[in-house]
Amino acid sequence: MKKSNIALVAVAVAAFLICLAFIIWGMSNLPHVSMSIHGWVALGVGTAFSVVVGAVLATILIVSRRRGYDEAAHAVFKQSEPEDG
Repeated sequence: MKKSNIALVAVAVAAFLICLAFIIWGMSNLPHVSMSIHGWVALGVGTAFSVVVGAVLATILIVSRRRGYDEAAHAVFKQSEPEDG
């Protein structure tokens, strides 16, 4: 594994642990705040919907790139660029 990959993984793990610590700290310091079952259901549905939308958009992006649907846009962009030299 390259050093840059190790550093990237270390940063990702550190960010995850910081987020986890913040969640635990927040939940322990806010004992009087509670959410009803409707709130938890709404949170779950909203999170699932967001993940699905993100996955669909990423899939559309990958499929359009692999099938060449965006090549025409690249060609127009390249034609509009001034020539070097």
